[in-house]
Amino acid sequence: MLTHIVFIGVGYASGAVPWAVLIGRCLSNKDVRNVGDGNPGAINAWKTGGPVTGMVSLFIEIAKAFTPVFIGMSYSTQYGEPLSQIGLVLLASAPIIGHAWSPFLKFKGGKALAASWGSWIAITGGLALPIGCILLGTMHLLQKNHAITVTACLLGFLIIFFPMKPEISIVIFWVLNILVVIHKHKTEYSNGIQLRRWIDRFNRVSN
Repeated sequence: MLTHIVFIGVGYASGAVPWAVLIGRCLSNKDVRNVGDGNPGAINAWKTGGPVTGMVSLFIEIAKAFTPVFIGMSYSTQYGEPLSQIGLVLLASAPIIGHAWSPFLKFKGGKALAASWGSWIAITGGLALPIGCILLGTMHLLQKNHAITVTACLLGFLIIFFPMKPEISIVIFWVLNILVVIHKHKTEYSNGIQLRRWIDRFNRVSN
């Protein structure tokens, strides 16, 4: 039990480190929070420092959640201390909560999208990486509202992964995850679905 608590604590601490902010300062000498929506995440790191800064930030932001969750799950399996359903939920949620309410950023934190993806990749044995790319890419191609895109991706994760692993931990983790995402994107939902111009042009041509 103590070991599980340690891994959950490490997961929170790992998620709380604002790597996109640190990498943005190192590679572009800029504060990623000064552009766009002020979110200390990989997208704003890309906007301030270009694709290299953005991709490095994205990789590390995903890794900071994936690594403690994966190691915690592996350790529990290897040493015969299986995580309970609630234990798995807490372990997978810890880096997401850490990123969303980071003590290093006065508990303001970011939108926890990369951290969410990292946790999902860990608990699905890597499947969430290609599936997430497909879901996010498809939604981004169709419309521009970032909140709608990430919400649709999480809905897709539940629909796809719960039948593969029909455990209550998946459902509880998903609920906690989407509540964090909705809270962090609450101002963006009012914009509704914003279809891409190519869809509007296609509809005009079709009509």
